Amino acid sequence: MTNPTSNTVAKTSASAFSLKDFLSSFMLVELLTGMRLTGKYAFRSKITLEYPEEKTPLSPRFRGLHALRRYENGEERCIACKLCEAVCPAMAITIESEVRDDGSRRTSR
Repeated sequence: MTNPTSNTVAKTSASAFSLKDFLSSFMLVELLTGMRLTGKYAFRSKITLEYPEEKTPLSPRFRGLHALRRYENGEERCIACKLCEAVCPAMAITIESEVRDDGSRRTSR
């Protein structure tokens, strides 16, 4: 006793040749589809800015380049709030602080 459905499955899987697949690979359908997509975007107006000549709009919150300021006597103005350490995405900033005799908090190195 054999199952008739198992015999038909074996026969259809043995013939792996498909005329549709052969013609689509012969006609390079994938290549033509890719070229159509490339051509669609090639002739559109460009959105890239020419950086030195064209400036992007600045945010109203922009305060300029970050720099560590110093007092007139050469001491750093950092109060060791550790916000720089908290927001650094690479975790490259480490702040060591200590309380001074006058009660102010400053960096120790």
